[in-house]
Amino acid sequence: MLDQLESRQLLSTTALPMQTAAASTATSFHVVAQFNNASFAATVAIADNDIWAVGDSTASGTQQPLAVHFDGTSWRAIPTPPLAHGGTFSDVAAVASNDVWAIGNQNVGSSINTLIEHWDGMSWSVVSSPQLPNGAYLQAVTAISKNDVWAAGDINVSKEGILMEHYDGTSWSVVSSPAFTGVGPIYDISASASNNIWAVGGNTSLHFDGTSWTRVPGVSTVNMGSVLALSPIDVWASGVGPGATRNSFPRATFVHWNGTSWSIVSSPNPHPNTSSSAGELAAVSASDIFALALGVIEHWDGKIWSIVDTRSGFGATGVTALSDGTVVVVGENGGILQN
Repeated sequence: MLDQLESRQLLSTTALPMQTAAASTATSFHVVAQFNNASFAATVAIADNDIWAVGDSTASGTQQPLAVHFDGTSWRAIPTPPLAHGGTFSDVAAVASNDVWAIGNQNVGSSINTLIEHWDGMSWSVVSSPQLPNGAYLQAVTAISKNDVWAAGDINVSKEGILMEHYDGTSWSVVSSPAFTGVGPIYDISASASNNIWAVGGNTSLHFDGTSWTRVPGVSTVNMGSVLALSPIDVWASGVGPGATRNSFPRATFVHWNGTSWSIVSSPNPHPNTSSSAGELAAVSASDIFALALGVIEHWDGKIWSIVDTRSGFGATGVTALSDGTVVVVGENGGILQN
């Protein structure tokens, strides 16, 4: 558990201002908190006064999972159970203020293994999960209800294969499916309902209809790393695709599922002189979506993608949004932005 000294080292005194519905049109961002010795991987907003960001901290001298919380006034580090050999959080999802899940990895000897923790409104605790060979890791989590939570990743870092786990309200279990055969790791997972869950990794996309997983052909030239499911006929994925010409650099790319097929959607190239990729996505609404792309924040207004913010050195890694227009972005440098 982070002691008081560590909490003081991590705590930023910069308060996050309250937002109003008018913020839905705000596409400019400013720094609202900065945590030392920290790196963030993901964030989730339950309300404008209930937001989490997770990653890891080296404040204690070893890498330990880090969870910080915004209560409507300020951001502060919330203690998590100390891991004997350290570890990190990769993603976070929430059902309610007292039902939040963070997943990631913990060090085991010279390898790693999965880590699942839960916030019950009072404290974080490590939750028992299936015993897996060393090298298994979790990359993404999505929470639909208190008895329907999914986590995904890789079964072994040296031998790629899908790891899919499900929480039924009582315990976590590994889920298998013929659709997983011959497919590499899952990088992200998102759900709009219990029967509309999407997972992506490389040029593979997988869909769960409430009964079974099926493999859905993606765009063969696009490697997908993030996904956002809004409805059965409105799903976005982002990653890296081909440049405009044969000799140009691979570039950040967005693809859209319309209920029938995936297709590339035109977007500005954030780094035309080098390779780039698009990352996490979050939606205020179907026509108000934010995405990360190697130092820039992009925005979909229902018609076009545009670059709305450029942050050199920030290393944006996670984004979350609320229907009132609140959008929060976290970075690998320990910083937090808001519109």
